[in-house]
Amino acid sequence: MINFSRLLKVRETARDVKKHHNKRADEVPKHLIRYANVKAPMVIWNITRKCNFSCDMCHLGSALEADSDELTTQEALEFIDHMASIKVPMISVYGGEPLTRDDFFTLAGHAHNSGLRIILSSNAALITEKTAREIAESGISYVGIDMDGFSQISGRMDVIAGLEKAKPAMEYLKNAGVGCGVRITIGDFNLSQMSPIIKAIENTGLKRFAVCQHIDGSDWKAVKKERRKIIDYLIDYAVENPEMEVVTEQLYDDGVYLLQRVAESDPGLASEMEKLLARQGGCPAGDRIVNVDYLGNVHLCPYWQDRTIGNIREQKLSDICFDEENEILAKMKDKTQYLKGKCGRCVHKHLCRGCGARAEEMCGDLFGADPACYLTEEEVAAV
Repeated sequence: MINFSRLLKVRETARDVKKHHNKRADEVPKHLIRYANVKAPMVIWNITRKCNFSCDMCHLGSALEADSDELTTQEALEFIDHMASIKVPMISVYGGEPLTRDDFFTLAGHAHNSGLRIILSSNAALITEKTAREIAESGISYVGIDMDGFSQISGRMDVIAGLEKAKPAMEYLKNAGVGCGVRITIGDFNLSQMSPIIKAIENTGLKRFAVCQHIDGSDWKAVKKERRKIIDYLIDYAVENPEMEVVTEQLYDDGVYLLQRVAESDPGLASEMEKLLARQGGCPAGDRIVNVDYLGNVHLCPYWQDRTIGNIREQKLSDICFDEENEILAKMKDKTQYLKGKCGRCVHKHLCRGCGARAEEMCGDLFGADPACYLTEEEVAAV
């Protein structure tokens, strides 16, 4: 993800980041994890496919019922113990809807007591006052509310209505001392509503939101046009509203585009921003993050379900991720030298690294050009 607000305000300088570069994961402040030089990857863990919603945009195969072969409580606890032993810097728990697992708080509490940092992604529909207290007691300090479920109840994407439905859950979390933000999906179906959607987020009292774009590969030209409009709007908003934290997901060329816009008016800020983007290192798939699904399969990222590099029922996560003979993993760690096409020509590829999942799906080559990149040829060549 690209955090526009932190980059624009330079809340952490490149010097601050460097101080934590070689520290253990548990010694690095949570907001600096994305910059840290930790060996173990952050784990995005889909602990169940069961979900109380059936969102059209779900890319994780969620269903109304759990898979009969999902990791058992004992298997999940043993996996948590292993992640603690290799000092995984953070676990992001996803579903389906994680709160549908009866043992969720057993697992979350065990992770916290094992010294692991854990954040929760939830659609918020199951968050009651009691559940919010249990979330706090289990050691979870932040909940990211995915708005797709509440926003599609009426049969169309209505983020404003969804935010209204999610307000009670937000209030319960706030009262329990748990931070929260929202993740909203933007596309051609609601692009014209950007301003009222952001105003609705402000009205909830939240201080953080993330934007995920609905990416339909049927018309990449339209996707790119939409993305530039979204990013231009969000950059302007972040500059004018420094109290709100604005984050984008899915495309790391957002950072390059932000950098180029800032460079036009403030070269000094742009120079510091470039150091931070370089330290963050672009798309972390298969390098600084991995995805583990509810069956124990390990993927390079949550959007790359077609490529599996192992299973934690058969091997330890450390043996999978630190396998020096795995050619794909080796290349993902030094991805820039293998990129081709537009991504290979880009002088900013070390800040972005493209998207292997989209490239493999659309081009048949995981090191091919990212079809969703909206930067022009002039912009990828601009120093």
